[in-house]
Amino acid sequence: MQSSDILDESPIVKELSNVASQAFHELEITKQSLKEKELELIEIAEISNQKIHAAVKTNQDLQNKVQILMDFSNTLETKNKELEQKNNELAIRENTYNKLNHELKEQLLNVSKTEKDLELRKKYLEKQVELKTDALIKSQKMAIIGELTSRLAHDLRNPLSVIKTAHGIMKEKPKMDVKQRLEYNARIDRALLRIIHLVNDVLGFVRVTDLDLNESSVQSLIDSAIDSIDVPKQIEIIKPTDDFKINCDFRKLEAVFANLLTNSIQAIEKEGKIELRLSSDNDSIKLEIEDTGSGIPKSIMPKIFDPLFTTKSNGTGLGLAICKTIIEQHGGTITVKSNPTTFTIILPKNQ
Repeated sequence: MQSSDILDESPIVKELSNVASQAFHELEITKQSLKEKELELIEIAEISNQKIHAAVKTNQDLQNKVQILMDFSNTLETKNKELEQKNNELAIRENTYNKLNHELKEQLLNVSKTEKDLELRKKYLEKQVELKTDALIKSQKMAIIGELTSRLAHDLRNPLSVIKTAHGIMKEKPKMDVKQRLEYNARIDRALLRIIHLVNDVLGFVRVTDLDLNESSVQSLIDSAIDSIDVPKQIEIIKPTDDFKINCDFRKLEAVFANLLTNSIQAIEKEGKIELRLSSDNDSIKLEIEDTGSGIPKSIMPKIFDPLFTTKSNGTGLGLAICKTIIEQHGGTITVKSNPTTFTIILPKNQ
């Protein structure tokens, strides 16, 4: 047997060979493990670097935010100082306001006392004015009644003289023929009608009665007024086409319309026309009476509704004054203008 064969087959050698082989194998495994660990460390290092960069960026952001917060805090501090200053100013103003409010309350109390004193004085003065006005009205009424009595006595003298004369002649001539007797009776009738007219005018002015209110149409008032007067054939009356309902005293307004129409007829010397125009709004009606007469002189326009003022030789001067009183009783107004002469009446629908 050769020595090499003996060596190869020696157990020690085999064991050493196994050990060496196992060591190389473990070394390879260790190298491989180290390489993997190296790769893991490299990866960990990269992740760490990324996290470090992220942390640095986050830190920078935090620093910026901290700076912003510091700036905001400084701004808040400034605003707080300004607010404190304004609060102080407000406290001063509040004190001033409270002081002024207190002074104002005292002044209001004084004003209230003054108002009460003024109210008492006002009531006293109103009472005095009322008493003086009543006295003045009574005085004016007495003056008007005195003048009216004088004028009435004068106006009654003529028709009474006619009656006395006619009656005396008829008494002296009991056998007077029928024709003459009828003429004297006609004179007496005309004189009596004149007396009745004068007395009615005076009573209408002196005695103002309460209104008897009922719903009536304006057209019916106009028609009734026209029927109550004599309208010459040469004078045309143009009535309105519209009609409205009003709450009124029919007889009194009829007398007003009749009086105005009669005045228009007397103002038209020969031929002419009288036009009545009617309009309305929500609360009132307006009636215009226009004639083609010679018109009213400007000099007498302001006096036309005054009691006892007349341009007629046989008038009482009470007709238009009574018309004005009746219209005002109804809560309305009456006005006049000339060229052409137009009377305008405005009356509430619901009196």
